Amino acid sequence: MSHHIDIDWILLVVRIAVAIVMLYYGQRKIRNLRSNANDFVQMGFRPGIMWGTLIAIVEFFGGIALLIGFYAELAAALFAFQMMVGTFWKLKVRKPFSDYSYDILLFALCLVVMSQGAGLYSLRSFPGAIFLRWDVAVASLAGASLLALSSRPRQNNSAETAAA
Repeated sequence: MSHHIDIDWILLVVRIAVAIVMLYYGQRKIRNLRSNANDFVQMGFRPGIMWGTLIAIVEFFGGIALLIGFYAELAAALFAFQMMVGTFWKLKVRKPFSDYSYDILLFALCLVVMSQGAGLYSLRSFPGAIFLRWDVAVASLAGASLLALSSRPRQNNSAETAAA
């Protein structure tokens, strides 16, 4: 009998941790899509209603998917892409490392779920490893950096941009 914790349990814990984070931020966004859209406009992502709603959906419903293990690998892939865009955007507007280190950690946890699966008690898997190819990785990095670089944050109030 082994005294080691099985990888499926570790994956379950990772999946639940990422799900909690996604649900926390997603429910705040989905409850007030109009305000969320305005936040995205302030950050320079236009049209704000499209980007804000898309992110709210990814975070809220992706969090549910991760929590119950239904296509958790796909939800993790979408969230990982979101974390790349967020990191590149924060680098663009010169946020301190403490503001985007969290994004990097969530990105890494999503890679674990994508590559290893959802672990125990998952309803239906998705072949998340299909996203873990060099051509997809390069295209994702390029897409995320282009999205972040093409944003035009409002400079009206530097305190508002700094708080985003």
